[in-house]
Amino acid sequence: MGNRFLALSRWVLIVALLVGLSGETCNAKDDGTNCTSSCGNIHNISYPFRLKHDPKHCGDLSLSCENNNTLLVDLHSFGKYYVQAINYQNHTIRLVDPGLQKDNCSSMPQNFPPFLVQVYYRNLAALISYDPLPTPVFYIKCSNPVNSSQYVDTAPCLNINASSLVQQKTYSYVKVGVMKVGDLNEGCSAERVAMALFNYSDCNTSYESIHSALMYGFDLRFLFLGESTCRGQWSTNSKCFPHTIPGT
Repeated sequence: MGNRFLALSRWVLIVALLVGLSGETCNAKDDGTNCTSSCGNIHNISYPFRLKHDPKHCGDLSLSCENNNTLLVDLHSFGKYYVQAINYQNHTIRLVDPGLQKDNCSSMPQNFPPFLVQVYYRNLAALISYDPLPTPVFYIKCSNPVNSSQYVDTAPCLNINASSLVQQKTYSYVKVGVMKVGDLNEGCSAERVAMALFNYSDCNTSYESIHSALMYGFDLRFLFLGESTCRGQWSTNSKCFPHTIPGT
């Protein structure tokens, strides 16, 4: 009986060792390229991106999943943005301001867009620039009505009424394109700005079409820096090579 118990214990120990070794082998092979997550409409979250609950080796750029929506929250002082799409071939991520709501033209952007984007993450990956360059949309409030081809009336989507009898009624407009000196009429002030991927000719001079263009979002290009480009291999002249090459 004692010999049987020792033999059985020995087999249990061997099986435990084999399971442990196989687990270590799997972890060693997991270099982040096999990490894939999904949230809402984004089904291909992989390196250099990862969800917050994923292991850190899965990616350098952390995304958040809130109410089945994928958000990029690591834009420092620029706020959070909904992720609309990730293109790994073109190295772009499309974002939209969370204040904007589909089929609700009265919704407005809540963040100040990152005009000069150069956000680094642990020197491994970065959101570096717009691609292509988006068109700014300025939200303008005026104390008097403005008759200008550069100003698009936001009514009836945005109606700014006086909150008291003492307060003066104001008028709401948007201007598509770069704001130049002299573009801001007297009695007007730029209250906020958003980014859209369109030309002025595409918006048909109606605020509803401009709002739809803002809902499409804008693209940021993400780059790989340092060792993350080759995922642990060594590189030269933008080419990746394994640590050990047969015959060398």
